[in-house]
Amino acid sequence: MNRTIFVLGDSVPAPRTDEEAPMAGWGQKIEDLLAGPVEVANYARSAMTTRKYFTERFPAMLNRMKRGDVVLIGFGGVDHMIHNGMRYVPVPEYRELLRLFATYVYQEGGTPVLVTPAARYAFSGSGEVLNTRGDYPRAMLEVASELGVPAIDLTGRTMDLWAEIGPMRLRQYFCWVDAGEHPLHPDGNIDSSHLSHTGAFEVARIVVAGLCHLGVLDKSEVDMPALMEPPVMPPVSTEFTIQAPESALHYAQPVGEPPGITKPAMDGLAGPMVKFSGVTAPGTEYVLFFEGGQYIGGAGVGGSGQWTWRRSVNWTAGEHVVQCVGLRGDGCSPVVQHRFTVMTDVPAPLVTSPAEGAFAGPRPRFSGKVQRGVTKVVLMEGDLLIGATGVNEKGEWGFTHGHAWRPGTHTIRAIALFGATESAPAVRTFKVVGIPENSPIRTHGASRHDCGAVCEHRPFTGDR
Repeated sequence: MNRTIFVLGDSVPAPRTDEEAPMAGWGQKIEDLLAGPVEVANYARSAMTTRKYFTERFPAMLNRMKRGDVVLIGFGGVDHMIHNGMRYVPVPEYRELLRLFATYVYQEGGTPVLVTPAARYAFSGSGEVLNTRGDYPRAMLEVASELGVPAIDLTGRTMDLWAEIGPMRLRQYFCWVDAGEHPLHPDGNIDSSHLSHTGAFEVARIVVAGLCHLGVLDKSEVDMPALMEPPVMPPVSTEFTIQAPESALHYAQPVGEPPGITKPAMDGLAGPMVKFSGVTAPGTEYVLFFEGGQYIGGAGVGGSGQWTWRRSVNWTAGEHVVQCVGLRGDGCSPVVQHRFTVMTDVPAPLVTSPAEGAFAGPRPRFSGKVQRGVTKVVLMEGDLLIGATGVNEKGEWGFTHGHAWRPGTHTIRAIALFGATESAPAVRTFKVVGIPENSPIRTHGASRHDCGAVCEHRPFTGDR
């Protein structure tokens, strides 16, 4: 039977062009593992959340789908971004949208398969793979169990594979290249989320193997020899193949200028996955990094002397002092030291207004202070993101919502953000004084239209 596998999701499974190399989406690699009369329609697109996809792209897919087709529903890599109000989808809404996706597909005769997001390249300082997807994978698996639909725990499976490969090899699975290493990325590219062609193929094998295990695909539809091959074990990254790197710290007669480090700022704050960047003097081919005299990694240098580097494991909290040395054809550069502080735990913001239990009008003003380094404060009521605001140089923040609040008691949670790191919430309960919904004032005001620019006789509807 001719049928189609539809791939729904965000940028990680999405198809990629040659101009985006070495990036590839795992959805585009599924067809390399098929042998029967099955085709793949990759409908995944970048920056897609469950909410955005449901209204913008899902109807077109349903119009093309026929009975017996398979629909892979792979969201969760974008929905959890609380720091981006245009993308954040709270877990309860995420769960309900997944139910709707699966229900529509099932009612039209298709087979929905929920696929949790692939793990990112993220290792703790001691080398354990970190789950950076929050509660979303678990929520998806719970929805699948409630509905009785097939599911693939791609988060768990890729975390297991990443642990097997280890941080010294895994970058070959991602769109991560040094400056000068790839013609399309002369300045280098460090991407912990998007896969390379090698990584995309291995993730696609996990997905296809899951479809076979679930009975969604028959073995006659799959290239079983290709599926059964062991995962490609990538080579050790170049930075860990340098012989006796510590000798560069004690080079007798340094030559040239030391490397320049522009990011992170000297004595600045940084997150545990901080990316370093800078420029070196002409003739420098490679930069080496040390902490406490121990080699921790390095990166190639581009044609204009630019470089970018990220440690293969996360930094621990606290102050760090790194030494950097440039390797040249005629020797080693002088050593440069760079000091910065890593913040892994963000204190909850201080909420100064409104006071706990205080009364406020329909347009309450929220304000407070945060610790140095915090860049944004988001406000939530329940699981709903109601607003976000920046922080000034004094650590002060303030926010007023564009719409009036309903009368009654409200509880908000204020969360401080530093990069992708969230604080515990500061909880504040307050009471809004206002006109009740059933008040005659609202009825009278609603009986007339605003006069607009004609005159100032605007009806009072209870909120203004």
